[in-house]
Amino acid sequence: MSGVVPGARVRRTGVVYLTLLAVGTVGALLAALRIQDPASVLAALLPTWAGAYLAWNAYRADRTEAVVAYCPAEAADRLADAVRRQWEAEAALRLAAPHPLPVAWRDADPAPPEAATSQRLAGQGDEIVDVFTRRVPARRLLVLGEPGSGKTLLLVRLVLALIERRERDDPVPVLFPLASWDPAVLDLRTWMEHRLVQDHPELGAPASDAFGQVTLAAVLLERRLVLPVLDGFDELPPTVGALALHRVNEALPYGCGMVLSSRPAEYRAALQPCGAVPARLAELAAIHLQPLGAEEVATYLRDDAGGPRTAAAERWSAVVDPPGTAGPVAQALTSPLMVGLARSVYNPRPGERHERLPDPGELLRLRTRTAVGHHLLDAFVDAAYRPHPRRPSHWSADRAGPALRFLARYMERGRDGTAELAWWKLRHAVPTALPLMLAGVLLGVVAWSFEGIGMELTHHFTPDGAPVRWDQRGGLGVVAAGICGGLVCGLAAGLAALVLCVLAAAPEVTVQLVLNRVADATTLTLAGVIISGFACGGRPRLRRPADWDRGALLTALVAALCYPAAFGNGCGTAHALLYGVAAAAIRTDGVRADLTSPAARVRWHFSGQGLGRGLQVGLLIGASILLEGLLSDVLSGGDGAQYIAPPQPRAAFWAALQTGTVFGVACVLVHGLRAVPVDLGTSVDGRALLANDRRTLITCVLTATVVGAIGIGIQSWCAVLTGSTRVWGAEAAGGPLWGFVVGIIPAVLTGLAIGIRQSAWGHYTVARCYLALRAGLPYDLMAFLTDAHDRGVLRRVGAVYQFRHIELQHRLAGPPSLSETGDSQGAPQAPR
Repeated sequence: MSGVVPGARVRRTGVVYLTLLAVGTVGALLAALRIQDPASVLAALLPTWAGAYLAWNAYRADRTEAVVAYCPAEAADRLADAVRRQWEAEAALRLAAPHPLPVAWRDADPAPPEAATSQRLAGQGDEIVDVFTRRVPARRLLVLGEPGSGKTLLLVRLVLALIERRERDDPVPVLFPLASWDPAVLDLRTWMEHRLVQDHPELGAPASDAFGQVTLAAVLLERRLVLPVLDGFDELPPTVGALALHRVNEALPYGCGMVLSSRPAEYRAALQPCGAVPARLAELAAIHLQPLGAEEVATYLRDDAGGPRTAAAERWSAVVDPPGTAGPVAQALTSPLMVGLARSVYNPRPGERHERLPDPGELLRLRTRTAVGHHLLDAFVDAAYRPHPRRPSHWSADRAGPALRFLARYMERGRDGTAELAWWKLRHAVPTALPLMLAGVLLGVVAWSFEGIGMELTHHFTPDGAPVRWDQRGGLGVVAAGICGGLVCGLAAGLAALVLCVLAAAPEVTVQLVLNRVADATTLTLAGVIISGFACGGRPRLRRPADWDRGALLTALVAALCYPAAFGNGCGTAHALLYGVAAAAIRTDGVRADLTSPAARVRWHFSGQGLGRGLQVGLLIGASILLEGLLSDVLSGGDGAQYIAPPQPRAAFWAALQTGTVFGVACVLVHGLRAVPVDLGTSVDGRALLANDRRTLITCVLTATVVGAIGIGIQSWCAVLTGSTRVWGAEAAGGPLWGFVVGIIPAVLTGLAIGIRQSAWGHYTVARCYLALRAGLPYDLMAFLTDAHDRGVLRRVGAVYQFRHIELQHRLAGPPSLSETGDSQGAPQAPR
């Protein structure tokens, strides 16, 4: 595609340019250490940044041109290719051998004002595309049918046929399962845009400026380059049926092509709301799917069993040969869903022997059509997971059944009302605080270990270095945790670091040490919240006092009380209260945005706004340290007392500059590292998306390490040249090079926090472990879902899974029921 390759080439050019610029700058600074006048090197470097700025702007202009070249027509072409590949793979599983069932239809008249009954719409099978394109001038079709009558499969065949005949600039047919739509919350067009972005994340990218501040998905919908194929209107709650019809009419008025499927009763109920004016869909032609004929069903089941006159096919003689359709079995087997289930339960697969399978004659002992349907639904999971010599499985029916029932119940009461399963949304099945607490513990432990080892190495290679205090490590991990997940995550990191510090100081643990660590943990948590808010929130503005974050105020109050209790003076109180007020009063919570789709990679997004936010954070946090240093004599009560910031003005200034630089760089990194959605042309297989998302986290860490270490290292280099005696706890005797080495520590932790924040892999890992322990789901959940899809239990719609039919989901989600007995429902008895 012409709109994609140039953008990738420009992106690679920008990465190479920034790498060469950074390497050249660092090399010049290191070389300056070997000459007598290092200031001249610094003066020589300053003019080069003007040219660097111009080169960067030229790079961004080329990148913008590459984005503009990606026009809506090209996006539609790529969408058509993705939809075609998606439904071809699904059709290969669902329209299986020996041949597709011959679904037929006739004209329908759901309500005279909207139905174009003058059209001759009757047909069968692949004629649906001719009906839609030639016999329905307005290209607005309603497909009615009873449960399991084959509506979805017919729509899949229509989508594939329309894409096959599609010309450039024609709309792309996209199947939207309406079960995931809540019309009381979202209008149809907004929901379709969200769904397009979820299933095809590249469409979530911003369109060019010519279309305004909208996504590519919104542009395609606005320009009518998407033909909505709305499946499952009957799966919406009955209470919102009339509203849903109104929303459809509002979003797709006359002139907009569409296809809508529903059960007849639910559609008619939506047309006749109680006490309200019904919505009318203009020029909507309607067809009604017909039941399967007895001869068609008999031929299909026998052909699938190996062909007429085979032993496996003869087992159906007692079931399908009797004439008439009055019996419950014959009535149930007029539905393609039930015929498909019967095929799976009773017919052998290649390599199987029919003698080991149940006899279809047992269906004759069932007394009602409902009992036959329930029996086939109950037996389907056992049939899908029965042992097969050519297809071994890690999961038996006994293991798979409870897992599928849990997933069915989870989808029935879905948080967002969707009857679907997306691996990146499984975090909703886990207590909200658990992933944040685990992320905090991870960051606290990693930071404590990383800081201690880094300081030990620095002390070892630095002459006359100060000994390392392991009982004071872990603070940078608390800041990173606050960036990652707010107060809950930061306090969990602080608790983990506190435990490790106490263990390192044992047995000489004092109350002062514990109070000092608690005060530092709560204060640094607030610092992380402030950084996250400035980097990710809207324009910082003051809240009304009634809207202040009371959790931040309480956290600041705890720190303000712990510092005097630990030191016996007022040191630490000033900046603790300042952080608390800033986090509570400024609308910069940094609340983690809800992930709508997994990420494929990370893009560096540099902007003046991000740099300004970093300067604001650096000034706010650095000024608090400087204030503590200047007031240290007053707060600490004289010489010899313990204090937070150095009491000398010069030392306090450099301590404030170092702290502000680290936190400012962290803010710039959080603002600049953005997750990029999966490319539209790549596979939407869940395992591929999971691998891409996992690589996003690794890329965040590596990118933040390089950028952060360079930024912090340059500042440390300047601090050493101007006479600062220590650089982040390390003696400067080893030279400015150690400033770059020590700068790696906060950079890595910031990158890890950004990666956990932006990628869904970590939340999925927590969710699958939690569900494996609590609900008994397989630990390798992705492999289980893929296997269930291959067995026909699940279907894949875009990047999410659904049960092959909503009736199967309802049956599995229902309470365990006793098998219908001969006296009540006429269920088959076990052989005696």
